Amino acid sequence: MTTLAGYRYSILTLFLLTVSWLSPAQEAEKPCLPVREVPSSQLAFGAGEKLTIIASYTWGVLNTDVGTVTLEIAEKSNGVVQLFQAIGRIQTARFFNAFFRVDDYYESHFRQTDLRPTYFMRDVHEGKYTIQNYYHYNTDHSINARIIRKDGSVQDTLLPGRICTFDFITLFYFLRNLEFKNIKPGDISPISFAIDEEVYDLYLRFDGRDEIRIQGMGTFRCLKFSAQTVAGVVFDGKEELRFWISDDRNRIPLFIESPVVVGRVTGRLGSYENLRYPLTSKIK
Repeated sequence: MTTLAGYRYSILTLFLLTVSWLSPAQEAEKPCLPVREVPSSQLAFGAGEKLTIIASYTWGVLNTDVGTVTLEIAEKSNGVVQLFQAIGRIQTARFFNAFFRVDDYYESHFRQTDLRPTYFMRDVHEGKYTIQNYYHYNTDHSINARIIRKDGSVQDTLLPGRICTFDFITLFYFLRNLEFKNIKPGDISPISFAIDEEVYDLYLRFDGRDEIRIQGMGTFRCLKFSAQTVAGVVFDGKEELRFWISDDRNRIPLFIESPVVVGRVTGRLGSYENLRYPLTSKIK
């Protein structure tokens, strides 16, 4: 089975891959999470929302914040349909730039009605590693993908997407709008996303409701999920990645954690702006 070992992702980038039991998609008959139209009145987010996640690394007695992930969303139109424009930035803290600088930019456009993506790009600068992705989604769900690498080489390819194939920025917003009313512990949701020149299958497991205390933010009621990680240059493939989202109508990420080959990486909510609904999951 092919894994992500052939790719290079920084610890910060992994926070945008927060639900990741992955293997390259090969069968069109694999399970596919239904894509449904979501009335605007029921969306878990709205234009103007901004979330900041603080990424940390722990190894023995070492526990340090290494950078931030920010996600912002706005409205946009392509002249035909109304879209959301989501922008993600991943940046190392200033102190760590001297050792390994990360400055990544992600942008995704997706329809407001069913949250299906129409365009995605990522511009990654991590140490000496750089790569760019440009995706255009077709009406048959295939993806026109252009991959530009550090040496200037350009790879154009047609990826075999499905109705439930997303880029992982759109996936973040799509998952926040799943039907949670009747979800039960142990329920598994299949989905897929594209990155570089591959499409990957993903299986997300609901582990139940919980309470969690977030440094500097308070204590929250939350929904807890997990996914099997993949063996590679960072993950050891034996442990599960876990994450918690707020148990309210916003469903924002509160905490993410995963063991890596050496140590553990975590991400915690650092700040939020312009949430669509009151943060009723906060207990104290």
